Amino acid sequence: MHALFAGLTTLDVIHALDHEPNIATKTTSTDHVMAAGGPATNAAVTLSALEKAAGYAREAASSISLLSAIGEGMIASAISADLASAGVHLLDATSADSVQKTPAISSIVEHPGGRMVASTNARIDIDVHEAAHLLDSVLVQGGAPDVVLIDGHNPAIADCVLRVGTLGEPGPDEDPFVHLEAKPSHQRILDGGSWKPWLTPLLGFVDIAVVSADFCPPLLNEPTGPEVASFLAGFGITRTIRTRGCESVQWYWDGREGETEVDQVDAISTLGAGDVFHGAFAWAVGRLHVADVPIPKDPSDLIRFASRIAGFSTTKFGTRSWCEAPEVVTAVEEFLGSFA
Repeated sequence: MHALFAGLTTLDVIHALDHEPNIATKTTSTDHVMAAGGPATNAAVTLSALEKAAGYAREAASSISLLSAIGEGMIASAISADLASAGVHLLDATSADSVQKTPAISSIVEHPGGRMVASTNARIDIDVHEAAHLLDSVLVQGGAPDVVLIDGHNPAIADCVLRVGTLGEPGPDEDPFVHLEAKPSHQRILDGGSWKPWLTPLLGFVDIAVVSADFCPPLLNEPTGPEVASFLAGFGITRTIRTRGCESVQWYWDGREGETEVDQVDAISTLGAGDVFHGAFAWAVGRLHVADVPIPKDPSDLIRFASRIAGFSTTKFGTRSWCEAPEVVTAVEEFLGSFA
């Protein structure tokens, strides 16, 4: 499988406490982890873990590519090494002229009363021409993608990957709608954790929107599932999935709609669970494409699988420790067996 991701990459430093912290005292954590993070990045790591669980990780044709920007220096080197060890091929499109040289660093403290997050929220400038060059190279090596996922944090690189397999940029005298209608064979997935004002021109190139309950498009103050689906349908997105934490997942799929219940688990940490859902969903969709199996008319099985993996992830601390769980292998084998 060739999976292509585009979006934000950060360095996450995560600490676990067994009590609510006192801000006036120094506290010793009970566990910690330092790893590359960010929505698309975590999704890419998830897909890589599922490929490994399925036994495909050593296939020459198995490739997980992440188009992002990590800057330079010690932190960037740590991120690059971490992603390589996770089986993710990083395509770093950092601009040489970027004022910001260091990637965003997020410090996260999880405790029984909740979670505290502090982030530098750094934004590294993208070299669009370098991004296109890197993308061309990886497509030559890995072939056309079986699935694409963007998190929308950087519209320039999102636009690059969404146009893979289409007619590219329209000329000044060309009909732009022809390019929107020239859909590739693979599915292009939006990780819609929250609405971003620059998403609008990208939506026409999205096939499946997986959004959270926090995804609030303009003019919708407290959007319902049908309202969000209707808004996205206006851009040609006829397949929308709306997650709501531990509640049932709402879906609006080619004129049909429904809800899929999720497994209830004893969660230890929900950090990154949404990203894991997106990565697992992308893996399932990509594996269907590899097997030349059409996208189902009812997405419930895809949702159940992604929810199952995301649920496993919440029973472990951090964003990676779940990857080796035997339950993951079982879930992967059962999903693959469902359409073998």
